[in-house]
Amino acid sequence: MKLGTKVLLAYDRDGMEAEIRRLVDDIVVFRNDGYEFSIVTSGAVGLGMKVLGLETRPTDLKKIQALASIGQTLLMQKWNALFEARGVRTGQILLTYDIIEDRNRFLHARDCLRSLIDFQAVPIINENDSVAVEELKFGDNDTLSALTAILMDAELLVLFSDIDGLFSGNPHRRADAKRISYVDRIDDSLFALIEDRQNGLSLGGMRSKLLAAQRSASMGTGVVITSGLHPNLRDILEGRDVGTFIRPEKKYEKKRKRWIFFNHKIRGRIIVDEGAENALVHGSKSLLPGGIVRTEKDFPEGSIVGIYNLRNEMIGKGITHYSSDEIEKIKGRRTDQVKPLSTKRFYEEVIHRDNMIMLAGRQE
Repeated sequence: MKLGTKVLLAYDRDGMEAEIRRLVDDIVVFRNDGYEFSIVTSGAVGLGMKVLGLETRPTDLKKIQALASIGQTLLMQKWNALFEARGVRTGQILLTYDIIEDRNRFLHARDCLRSLIDFQAVPIINENDSVAVEELKFGDNDTLSALTAILMDAELLVLFSDIDGLFSGNPHRRADAKRISYVDRIDDSLFALIEDRQNGLSLGGMRSKLLAAQRSASMGTGVVITSGLHPNLRDILEGRDVGTFIRPEKKYEKKRKRWIFFNHKIRGRIIVDEGAENALVHGSKSLLPGGIVRTEKDFPEGSIVGIYNLRNEMIGKGITHYSSDEIEKIKGRRTDQVKPLSTKRFYEEVIHRDNMIMLAGRQE
């Protein structure tokens, strides 16, 4: 589950401590029934701002990092106190985006998360804002919550917001806005409904929650977007009509493919011809040199790259056996013509099917 800055500060500022205590009580009860939980928590920067009396979030990265450093200690103190009073341990995990780009670090983060749960502790997860630079940031903790869902192989992600789900319009501005209780698939029509309000504390909004829900549902995790100001975890887990539920799609069976799917910062592009596109999308084939037209951007072997058709549409992503320079030498060639050009090692495939996901005509 994920709780944002506005929700957490409301507990602290508006005398709503009973609400978060009730949420923690529900977590403890359901843990005793065999459920596993992790909490993605915003609020470090917001708490740092509160301590220093700042009303507007700074734009200077160094100041944001300092505020996160001040606030993170306070944030963990709050979570520790809440769970310790109920005899439950917590463990802190701070992440940056580079753990996604490096599969070994990704697996280490997953193993740490699983070990905390094995020790009967509740993982408390946040972005490491005190050290993260722009290229290593998730952008918001909604995205981080989608990562946590894939790390845990979660069945459900609960995004606690300041409103009770997705509405047909902004409920703060439109009295006729209706809550949408069920979403079969997220598409552009849903994003068109969003009218996010800007504020000086948090980075996310309903759009970021919908993007996180889209990623999670695409990986096979159901999502509930609901109010965190009056959290009702019990009703959610018992299947009652709470907030907005987004139906999960078919789960990628291979965990490597889930990692490829989530890693959206591709290092380069491979453009393929129509024959290769058809073989990849409809024939479940690997990508061979003969169907490659060209590469774009420089990338080393082992990179996650986008696979594009001639219409400039991304049809898939995968881990390449060859660098961009090597692909330029072997593109358009038959396999028997490729081997003599491979000076270090030889692969028949530029991207093997096991290291690839298709975004068009998905059959994985």
